[in-house]
Amino acid sequence: MDVLYVVERGTAAFETARTTVDIVCAGDSLTGWNNFGPAGDWPYRTYPDFLQELCVPLGLQVINGGIAGEISDNGPQQVRDYLDLFPDARYFVFGMGTNDLGTWPDTESTSRRIIGNVGRMARMVLDRGKQPVLFNVPHANEWMFPTRIATEVHDKRDYHNPRLKAFCDEHGIPLADICCLLRAEHFGDTLHPNDRGAKIIAKAVFQVLPKE
Repeated sequence: MDVLYVVERGTAAFETARTTVDIVCAGDSLTGWNNFGPAGDWPYRTYPDFLQELCVPLGLQVINGGIAGEISDNGPQQVRDYLDLFPDARYFVFGMGTNDLGTWPDTESTSRRIIGNVGRMARMVLDRGKQPVLFNVPHANEWMFPTRIATEVHDKRDYHNPRLKAFCDEHGIPLADICCLLRAEHFGDTLHPNDRGAKIIAKAVFQVLPKE
């Protein structure tokens, strides 16, 4: 059982496979690069590859729907699209916020914006009788930044992630804390995990995935 990719959308094989999907992984490039051409050309493997391996014993099919550069404002439309595209999916895993925190300088308002958008995404999933699962925003590869920038990036995560956790706790949504697990050696560049990092994210998501 191999992971599926939204980048294959429009092919006969995709049309056949989309009704077999159990777990939809949505989000930005931490999830996938489906706007960057065939998966074999992507710069890094991403966690859904390894989540699929963990899910084989459970007989669960994973689809990778990440879009590089995505911001949380686009998240609700992405999830709405995937809810229609994968009608039989049971779980929707998404993580957003990395690009938002890197785009807007006001961390407090940006964090509220992310959580508001993620909340709408989760509500759409719940309204369809399905299960949302979230993961938080990881620290960057701070070795690759000047000290001042690395501190700013770190502080943004330290502000946002506890607020995201409070939101998930309040609404009973499983949250994988990947931020506490990833270190500089788990990145392939400034922001994107290497294979080791992607495996860590996959394991953290799998551990909080509700098992029926």
